[in-house]
Amino acid sequence: MTTETIQLICFDDIRVEPQTGIVFKTGTAVQLEPKGFRLLMFLIENRERLVEKAEILEVVWKGTIVTDYALTGAIAKLRKAIGDDTRTPKYIQTVHTRGYRFIAAVELKSGPETNGGEQAMAATRASESGLPDAPPTVWRMLLPHSLATVSVLGLLMLGTLMFGARLFWNASGHTTPAAPRSAISSLVLLPFQSLSAGAGEEYLGAGITDALTARLSNNAAFKIRPQSAVLQYAGTQPDLLAFGRASKVDYVIGGTSQSVGDRLRVTAELVRIRDGRMVWSATFDEKMTSILHVQDSVCEQVDAALRDEVGGQQQLRQARRYTDDPEAYLAFLKGHYFMNKATKEGLAKGVEYFRQAIDRDPKYAMAYAGLADCYRKMDGLGVAPAEFVPKSRAAVAKALELDDTVAYVHSMLGLIAYKYDWDFDKADREYKRARELDPTLVHQWYGSYLQVLNRIPEAEIEFKRFADFQPFLLSGNTTYGQYFFLTRQYDRALKQIRQTLEMDANYPPARETLGLVYEQQGRTDEALAEFQTASALSHGERGLGSLGHIYAEQGRVDDARKVLRLLKERSRQAYISPYESALVFAGLGRDDKALECLKAAYAERSLSAPLLRFDPRLAKVRESQRFQDFVHSAGLPF
Repeated sequence: MTTETIQLICFDDIRVEPQTGIVFKTGTAVQLEPKGFRLLMFLIENRERLVEKAEILEVVWKGTIVTDYALTGAIAKLRKAIGDDTRTPKYIQTVHTRGYRFIAAVELKSGPETNGGEQAMAATRASESGLPDAPPTVWRMLLPHSLATVSVLGLLMLGTLMFGARLFWNASGHTTPAAPRSAISSLVLLPFQSLSAGAGEEYLGAGITDALTARLSNNAAFKIRPQSAVLQYAGTQPDLLAFGRASKVDYVIGGTSQSVGDRLRVTAELVRIRDGRMVWSATFDEKMTSILHVQDSVCEQVDAALRDEVGGQQQLRQARRYTDDPEAYLAFLKGHYFMNKATKEGLAKGVEYFRQAIDRDPKYAMAYAGLADCYRKMDGLGVAPAEFVPKSRAAVAKALELDDTVAYVHSMLGLIAYKYDWDFDKADREYKRARELDPTLVHQWYGSYLQVLNRIPEAEIEFKRFADFQPFLLSGNTTYGQYFFLTRQYDRALKQIRQTLEMDANYPPARETLGLVYEQQGRTDEALAEFQTASALSHGERGLGSLGHIYAEQGRVDDARKVLRLLKERSRQAYISPYESALVFAGLGRDDKALECLKAAYAERSLSAPLLRFDPRLAKVRESQRFQDFVHSAGLPF
């Protein structure tokens, strides 16, 4: 039995009429776009098997250049229309990364079970008139009226055809005009996903995402919403429409990147949430060496589409290029990507790629700033500050010499001044200069600086901005959780760290911070487990001091002393800050020894000012006059 002879397809409380193109749910007509109806029919016709995404796109979109986002958006609309749910599907099952399967039991009927035969007659009239299919209610309204009314309906149908044509142009890289809007709109930019699975090429999409963010942040007509909510979509290709609705924004931008040989393929889409319409989409397929051109093109076309949406705003200035060498830029993107993995191996690769970028373009100030940042991130990974701080300082000094107008350079200068030199006046000047050069730049370490000054509300704003701007950065999310811990907001700290561990359950700093929160909540056994896990994952470089402290607090003196011996042994193999031993001595009540260790950490540039001021485990040590004399001589502003 073919769909040509089937007059009814029934499943659950839904009735589908193939000949009229109408779907009823509990007796009420459901509004489906033509493409949505074709999608439903194709899934029903192939209900015995899993239908791959590529096959659906080829059949339903008939060769039109679209991405998986178009399919997921259409599936979302279809599900909503027929009352299906992605979490507990009754009709359409999603097979992750592959496709969809129609799972409802279907009954096919060949009898004339339409509304009194009226719908079949309407379909015949529609076919004879050459007009698009429409619900029978439209034709019932049409028939009793005059020819003039028929003309009006004809124009409306012509408009529908023109809309369909515009959708085709959208898929080819054109924009769909919309009525001007005066209100400020909200927008979320999802990270561009790499389709080169396992190839370590996520850096390509990251570069485009960063360029778009920088450009759109300067548009006063748009408020770029925090990206925290995109956490659940990390590593996936989300349904842009569903995500936009869940995030309560006006627009969502998403895309993919893929390299094949020496070719780069980038797709991008802009979806308007209020009506689910794809405002713009395009595919760029060029040589890898044209990445700067592709990046500029994506930015320009998205910018143009958004300006059309808000009524012809002034075109934004093109994002600044810091190099014209595409090979240098690619190396920079790779360096930045591996640097943010926050592992020894990742940092080693980051240094290598930043140096490649500098070799390609010796005047590339941004690459020197990236190199300085990469060296600095070796902090806490068993590398002594005496080794990485001079390298970081030299790289950022070279960057400043090449170009003193790069905000990233001044941000790094502020970080070094605050964290390692404890020169708080210089840190303040550099951070202010960085923000003058780029008001959109976010500074996590500026939040720590404000925290040291006890400017807590301002500090929280900075931490929040950074976490929203870099929602997938493990170190940034962990530091945000540590901020909540140090300000005694333990419930918020717990939520933040658990969210971080969803990204990487084996990230040692997050494990240790989770243990710190548990300890302050009196959940001793859980705290011990987290400290032991952090120590094991980091080969003894994280969590040992915390473990020794909690042993001491429990009265397990022998175990605490064993930790002190272990710290001494491990320090012969890799750098471990004396701060770790200070924690154990503080737990044992040896405040004098704890203070000696704090002074040693300060001399070695490994003493964290926020921890020194706020760590609850040092509360008793802070009561002594010797401690007050120490912080005064060190120049701390408290």
